[in-house]
Amino acid sequence: MSDDYQLPIAPGHPGHPGRRRSHRRHLLQTLTPLYVLIRATGLASADGLCQVMCERTRDNGNGPGTNAMVVYLSPFEACIDAAWHALAPDRYEVMAASAFTPDELLIYQPERLPYCLHVAWGAHDGQLVVRRDGGLLRLSSAHSAVISPLIDAIHLRIELPVLECHERLWEQAGLFAHAESHARMLAASDAERHRQALQAIRRIPGTARPGQPVNQVALYDVESAQWHFVALKLFEGIIREPRSGR
Repeated sequence: MSDDYQLPIAPGHPGHPGRRRSHRRHLLQTLTPLYVLIRATGLASADGLCQVMCERTRDNGNGPGTNAMVVYLSPFEACIDAAWHALAPDRYEVMAASAFTPDELLIYQPERLPYCLHVAWGAHDGQLVVRRDGGLLRLSSAHSAVISPLIDAIHLRIELPVLECHERLWEQAGLFAHAESHARMLAASDAERHRQALQAIRRIPGTARPGQPVNQVALYDVESAQWHFVALKLFEGIIREPRSGR
């Protein structure tokens, strides 16, 4: 797990976002249901131009990293990101990753598709950490999908140990009914998810200025309408625990 740096890419920037088209070439395939956050870039035009939420990921100290498409296990967490960026309901969409076409992302990265799984947000002493670019600091796991010149399908794989760590994190926060809350948000309308996401933003207990060290992991519980915090050291311990498939 690593903390990544959010970069909603602007059109024309190297690695600029994908475009939804009626004639698709590459298709994303996932065994685990995953979601992406996209927003329109101008009036709702017929060409469907949109931006997909990306992150600038670290590259193990060997460079600035790369732009990775953010994927979410919960569409509601994508809505929280949209609400933080003050996107109106008609300016964004949370959609299944399998319905999104990343062709334009691949123009500049033809051999692989970097993506990162949103896990939680970073916090410092009960306050969410805000980065210098204005976004909330995200904790995520980095992944990369190989692009085949012969096969149109791109497989986004989230390994079982990563999913187990995610579930353990919610348990450590005392949120044992997370599965039920997740199911409720899956069944909710887009309008209801947006309303709940706005409430989540209003319920943020405070924000820490850029540069503050992350010492907690922040999760939002829609049932109690409260943010919950887990010590970063405890989260790191969860990551180090032996898990299935290792």
